Amino acid sequence: GKKMKYIALTIGPIYKTLKNAKKPKDLFASSYIFSYIMKNIIKEFKDRTFITPYIKDESIFDENSPVGLFHDRFIFESIDGDLSKLEMIIINVCNDIASQLGLEHHQVKEYLQIHYFEKELDNSKNPILELTPYLDTKELFFQISQDETFAKSLRRKKGDDDNFLTAGKNIIDDLKKLSHNNYYCVVHADGDNMSKAIEDKNKIENVSKNLFEYCKESNKLIKDFGGQTIYAGGDDLLFFAPVLNKDKNKTIFELCEKISNIFNTKIPSATLSFGISINYVKFPLYEAVENSRELLFAKAKNDQRNNIAFNVTKHSGQSFETIINKSNKEVYDNFLVFTSNIKGGEDMDNFLHSIHHKIDTYKTTINLIANNKEKLQNFFDNYFNESIHKEYKSFFESLIDFIYVVYQDKTIKNKLELIYATLRFVKFVQGDKKWNI
Repeated sequence: GKKMKYIALTIGPIYKTLKNAKKPKDLFASSYIFSYIMKNIIKEFKDRTFITPYIKDESIFDENSPVGLFHDRFIFESIDGDLSKLEMIIINVCNDIASQLGLEHHQVKEYLQIHYFEKELDNSKNPILELTPYLDTKELFFQISQDETFAKSLRRKKGDDDNFLTAGKNIIDDLKKLSHNNYYCVVHADGDNMSKAIEDKNKIENVSKNLFEYCKESNKLIKDFGGQTIYAGGDDLLFFAPVLNKDKNKTIFELCEKISNIFNTKIPSATLSFGISINYVKFPLYEAVENSRELLFAKAKNDQRNNIAFNVTKHSGQSFETIINKSNKEVYDNFLVFTSNIKGGEDMDNFLHSIHHKIDTYKTTINLIANNKEKLQNFFDNYFNESIHKEYKSFFESLIDFIYVVYQDKTIKNKLELIYATLRFVKFVQGDKKWNI
């Protein structure tokens, strides 16, 4: 059969670089620099047929594009001479960055790991499925450079008039703005079962285009919510956000639900999992990033996928976490209602504390009666029968609904953990007197 040549490239180590960031500005600069390099390499091959990423939307080459919307790898159909052309372009890009950062060429080249190769494939073959394993292998061997100069230069304070790092400067004004009571979220999202979406060779361009639109639309949602995208490439998303958007009275879970909906519309055969790490502003940034990644890959992507794993680490060092599965519509919808629509009264804190305490004390009873809505209702009516509890009527209704559907779901292993963590989240968001909503 007819043969086709492809060039595939991967750049790194994005994640390890992000991990070294101490301040939001560094984090942004670290992500931006990789996107900047990809943009400048891809620009030179604009007239080739790209398998991934989708480059037909001119706006991605816009100099003022605020977010790195470039993936960390690409594959295109190559013609003779492209490989040596690519080598030259990489040298030029590294030189450009070296001069912007005031470094030597070799310091940039050693730090940035750019691996690429050209391969001929039979026309019937699927280039993504064939070439991705090679790129994965190359990434396994990314060394983190011993020469720290490059990473440090990303953290240098520089004048206003120079390099691409200034893009990050005006975007992130300290996390303060993002915070709710001095807490903020780091969110990592990633598609599940993506290989299913790209198994049909003829649909690949369409999938690349849809992923590009998903990144673009998600970035807009994150911005509207008051958050900031750090990285958006393919099905991979990393962003900061407030726990609560005060103007819209929406929580981080409602933002993630909107992002999920876009993803599901664009890539119907896959799902999206999230890791959400909620931390105090003084908590080390790189640890927060690490935690959200850990929540995503070690917890949310376990079992049946399509999960949200979230963790809240309090100022005191106390923390709680749980996993909510989005596939069970009933549990998930109730979770969203329960975490969103609570109006805090004067003594919300104490009230929530006493509920938590009651459920804990009577957990054996609750385990027995939770499958019966009427009995649950009676339980709460008995224990919370003072006049003060009247104003919490709607709260009890959603709590009872939530407990009931959680107990109906056979797949939830630790039902009480989910209920406790959800209650604690509500207490965390609504319990503070200054934040009566």
